[in-house]
Amino acid sequence: MTYFRIFVALCAAWLAILPAYGQKDSWPSKPIRIVTPTPAGVGSDAFSRLYADKLSKALKVPVVVENKPGALSTLGVDAVAKAPGDGYTILFSTGNPFTMAPFLLSRLPYNPEKDFIPVTQIFRGGSFLVVNKDVPVKSLRDLIIMAKSKPGKVTFASYGPGTTSHLGLELLQDAAGVDMLHIPYKQGALVDVIGGQVMVGWEPPVSALPHIKAGRVRALAYTGSKRSSVLPDVPTLAEIYPGLEVFTWVGVWVPKSTPPAIVQRLYSTITAITKTPEMQRYIDEAGNDPISPTPVETAAAIKREAQFMGTLIKAKNIKLD
Repeated sequence: MTYFRIFVALCAAWLAILPAYGQKDSWPSKPIRIVTPTPAGVGSDAFSRLYADKLSKALKVPVVVENKPGALSTLGVDAVAKAPGDGYTILFSTGNPFTMAPFLLSRLPYNPEKDFIPVTQIFRGGSFLVVNKDVPVKSLRDLIIMAKSKPGKVTFASYGPGTTSHLGLELLQDAAGVDMLHIPYKQGALVDVIGGQVMVGWEPPVSALPHIKAGRVRALAYTGSKRSSVLPDVPTLAEIYPGLEVFTWVGVWVPKSTPPAIVQRLYSTITAITKTPEMQRYIDEAGNDPISPTPVETAAAIKREAQFMGTLIKAKNIKLD
């Protein structure tokens, strides 16, 4: 009788822990939330919705996008940092909150290294250096000659202090030995370049291309590592100033406590989506290059970029608070 009671107790204990194993193995079993720290319709938001749709079909659960913009994207990033690490909250963002914000803001509500696991980068791409159609230059060399002859007179629009466009301008000025007048905007920088209020702008392909093709602005250079497939006749910055590359990339993160098996499944699923002909076409048409580094490779890339950006931001004494 004693042995029978022990056997029953062991069976009961085993049955009690089975649901826990089942829950781990059944991920995902409820809706997944993708947080993007930009307003709807801006920046990486459009791609977050494309990936949400594909992830939903691949994982067979609803995947919804939640926009949480503000404070240099740190509000949305912090929301993910504080979410449970159960695979049901994903960050879809540019790398800026990890590689630039730590040096631009005196305090962050999250720790870029301790609070997150990078899953992968999805794509990266440069921007076009553009001028108003009436600016009398035909090439980047012409622009630099003008800037040297008129120090502080050539106006340059960025999307605000500490943004990629601002830091790109600083790098270009250092490489060319010129002094341009920085005009920071919160939004709508290209509108004033088109209108002639500012001479030069720094625009991603998705917003620049329609106006370049319509002749409202002229593209002088592309900031990526190779010429853009959407405008292959436009030279890169590096063709004139070797090593000068400035690009933006978009990636995926999860909270630090997310189990490795979930991270790996997310990486595999997202990579498979990125490599589909349909997604490759979307990424290419936006002027970007698809990439799929592993979580380890992504973490290493973030560290390298953060070191570079940190050095630049400190050298230029750029602070946002």
